[in-house]
Amino acid sequence: MHLYLAIFGVVLSTLILPLPEELALLGVGYLAQQGQVRLAGAFAAAWLAIALGDAASYYVGRFLLARLLATRFGQRLIRPDRRRWAEDLVRRQGWRAIVLGRFLVALRGPVYFAVGASKYPARRFLIINSLVGLVEVALVVALGYFFGKGGALAGKVRWIDAAIALTILITFTLPWAFGRWLRVRARA
Repeated sequence: MHLYLAIFGVVLSTLILPLPEELALLGVGYLAQQGQVRLAGAFAAAWLAIALGDAASYYVGRFLLARLLATRFGQRLIRPDRRRWAEDLVRRQGWRAIVLGRFLVALRGPVYFAVGASKYPARRFLIINSLVGLVEVALVVALGYFFGKGGALAGKVRWIDAAIALTILITFTLPWAFGRWLRVRARA
């Protein structure tokens, strides 16, 4: 039971710590493969932590983000015209933003803050995010389980590291490229 609580805590802590939750999920699969926890229990603990963490991000966005962005600091952080554009985009593309946010490692929190700030219906957010979270947790925990066979995870970590590095690179490059595209489009 203590290991399941530890799994829950570690995965939930990725909400605050600068650690991608995907790394924690890989570790969950590895622990299950090594027989230290049951796969179903580890999966449930990890998924529950992710669902609660994402709900927290949504509610922070819904109840606190507007106040922060109304301050002088907030307006310097995000210009009011970009804020209106982002909130309008989330209103029009709500479920797509949730699905995309689930798979954007470094931008998941800000996307969920924006979804909350746009007053997207909470029940709909929780249902969509929970279902997409089930799929992601299953896939990543399964990867950890698969790579943990025979203790060979250490040899495969290079590929996992490369995939994570590529994901982070794409996550930081796409917003910059999209912003540049918007600026060029606005000039034209």
